Amino acid sequence: MEEAKTRSLNNINEMLHLAKLNENDILPTSQTIYFTKNNLYNNDYKILELDQHLLEVLKEGQTLYIKGDDDENVVLCTDNQTYDVTGAETSNSLLVVNNLNFYDNLKLETERKFKTVTVAGIFYEYLAVTPGKPHIGKLMELLNKSLYKGPEHEYEVKEDDLYSFDDLNNKIQASEKELKDILNNLTIVTINNKIRLLDVEFHFRALSYMLKLIDENSWGLDEIDYEETLTSLKDIIPEEILISLFDKYAEESQIIDGLQLYQYKESDICKFFAQILLYAADKFNLNEFLQAWKDSVPEGMIPHEDLLYGIAIIDRKSTPNIISAFPEDSLPEDINARFGVLFRVKDKWTVPEITPYIQRLATPKMDVNALLAKFARASTVDGVKYYSAKHAK
Repeated sequence: MEEAKTRSLNNINEMLHLAKLNENDILPTSQTIYFTKNNLYNNDYKILELDQHLLEVLKEGQTLYIKGDDDENVVLCTDNQTYDVTGAETSNSLLVVNNLNFYDNLKLETERKFKTVTVAGIFYEYLAVTPGKPHIGKLMELLNKSLYKGPEHEYEVKEDDLYSFDDLNNKIQASEKELKDILNNLTIVTINNKIRLLDVEFHFRALSYMLKLIDENSWGLDEIDYEETLTSLKDIIPEEILISLFDKYAEESQIIDGLQLYQYKESDICKFFAQILLYAADKFNLNEFLQAWKDSVPEGMIPHEDLLYGIAIIDRKSTPNIISAFPEDSLPEDINARFGVLFRVKDKWTVPEITPYIQRLATPKMDVNALLAKFARASTVDGVKYYSAKHAK
C-alpha cells in the first residue's frame, strides 16, 4: 500500500508562509511526492541509457534488438550496428516517477491546485551502451558443425546443425547488416536455404579445377568464360559451389564479341594458396615457402609478402627464416587478450603487419591508430615505426 495522501492546499500554503513566499512566487499547480511501499527497490526492471542516435532510431519506428544467451554478455543491436551493454553505478539515486509534470506542462495552467506524484522505484545502477563490434566466435562455432565437404559427406551432417540466415541472425550477437558483411567475407554456400561454410580441402579442390580451365582452354588471365566454367565442371562440383566461388574470386574484365569475360582476383587467389600451404605444413623455411607459393598459383600471378599479413607470421631472427601459420580468426575476441597474444608471438610489429589482426575490433570512435595508441607502445628503428607491448622492457 502507498502512504496516505494527507496534504492539502492549506498545508502547502502554510509551508509557503514559513518559507516567506506567497502563491504568486510559484506555479499554480503544486506537486506532492510520495514513495510507494510496493517494491520500491525494484529488481524486476533495469534502466537503460541511450544516446541521441539510438533515441532517433526509436523515434523513426525502428527496432532495437537485445541479443545474448545466458553465458554471454548482452549486446544491443540496431539494423546495422552492435552496441556493448555494461552495468554502471551512479552516485545519485535514480527515481522512477509516475505522472510527474515539468515546467512546460504546468506553465499554462492558471487554476490553483495540487496533485499527487508517486516514486515507483529507486535505482543505483543503470545499463550503459557503447558502440561495439559483432561477436563472431559463436558464428564460427555453429558453421563449423556443418562444413560442406562435398556431396559424398552430406550423410554425416545433422539437420539440427544446419542454420538459415534468420536462424543465425537470432543467435549471433551482431546487427543484420554486420552479419551479412561477415558472411560475405567467409567462403560460404547456401544449400536448401541453409548457410554452409566450405571445408578448406573441398574449397581447394573446387578452385583448383576452376583454375586448371585457364590452361586447358588457353585463356588469358582476363579471359575467363563464366558459362564455360560452369558447363565444364558442374558434373564434378555442385553448381551452387561453382557459382559461390566464382562470385568470390572473379570480377568482370572485358567484353569480346558481346560476351562478358572475367578475371580472377590475383591477390585473393594468391592469399588462398598461401593459406593452403600453411594449412598443410603449419611451419616452413621461408625461402622454400616463397618458392612453393610462386609455383602453386596460376602462371602470370605474382605472390607478394604483404598478402601474408593476417594469416602468417615470419620469424626473421631465426636461421633460416621461418614462416608460420597465424590466422586472425584464431585470436581472442577480447582486445586486451588479443594484444597479449600478438606481443607474445612477436615483440615488434609494423602498422601494416599488425593492422589485419586488430582491424575487426576497431570502431568509429576507436580506429586502428587509436587502438595502437591505447594498447601498445610506439618506437622508431631506422626510420620505421614499430609497436610493442605497452609495458615491455
